[in-house]
Amino acid sequence: KFAMSLSALVLEHAEQVAREAKHVRVCEEAGDQAAAMILEGAAKTQFSLQNWQQHELHPKNPTDETLDWLFVLDSLNFSFWSASSQLFTVDFRGKSYTGYWSLVAAINRALDEGIPLTTPSFYASITDEQMAHIFRSSSSEPAPLVAERAAVLRQSGKIMMERFGGSFLNCISQCKGSAQALLSFVVENFPSFCDKAPYHGKQVWILKRAQILVADIWGCYQGQGHGAFSDIDSLTMFADYRVPQALVHAGLLAYTPALTATLLAGEVLASGDEREVEIRACSIWAVEVLRRAIVRAQPASTWNAVMLDFYLWDFAKSNGAALAALPIHRVRSIYY
Repeated sequence: KFAMSLSALVLEHAEQVAREAKHVRVCEEAGDQAAAMILEGAAKTQFSLQNWQQHELHPKNPTDETLDWLFVLDSLNFSFWSASSQLFTVDFRGKSYTGYWSLVAAINRALDEGIPLTTPSFYASITDEQMAHIFRSSSSEPAPLVAERAAVLRQSGKIMMERFGGSFLNCISQCKGSAQALLSFVVENFPSFCDKAPYHGKQVWILKRAQILVADIWGCYQGQGHGAFSDIDSLTMFADYRVPQALVHAGLLAYTPALTATLLAGEVLASGDEREVEIRACSIWAVEVLRRAIVRAQPASTWNAVMLDFYLWDFAKSNGAALAALPIHRVRSIYY
């Protein structure tokens, strides 16, 4: 058990890294300007939690079974950047999807084909070959980390069968509407969600997939039923490789010239590289700086780190051309 909430620990570690970082700077002085830009942009697009459900591949009328869909989604929600200009692509119902949407499309395509991918009793023994078929690409670029994805699902499926009666609903019901209780539960029971990294002799908690699992349940159920969390505002942003790009664009993050050159060259960083940890942790702290700036501007604001993450991620995906000159950091990892 953890002495403080895991998200509070993530935020504390993020602030510590931001204070020590050598390669990345959180531009706290840019908070108010970035807040104004985001509030204006969100008002223009009428951005709200409903945007989660409005994405065409996300579930529209969630049931109890949708919890198992969400668990598989965020068990596999990692590493969808492509190593070449050919992007890993999933064709589904007459459309082509890349990036995160290739994951969602692959899951939905498998279910359409009668493959019970979201059923723990099935994926507890899923083979690498089955996973390769589920993640088959319509381009020349294959899906990354297929064997690792299969291993993650097998491990989680076995745990779900042995401890929780083969249903994620049994996990949710133990957490009594607390985002932090669910977060701790997932991290304690499912090792692949235990996302932390070494930094200057200590372990830094980041927890991208565990926190986004809770947030996706909140978004999917629109804060009702299984998605009613009294403490959803306690979550931090989800440190991936797309939101940092939006934070650099917004002026909240700055990279040293050396780091920028490394990223522009397309160099793949090792998982746990000091520069990677700084980008991820500083992104978490930058979103907290942004959240506080929004509260200053609008004291009655309901913006939390989850909504800011959702907004920044959508912004980065829909403004690809404007952000093309800003490099993403490339790491192959099961954590994001």
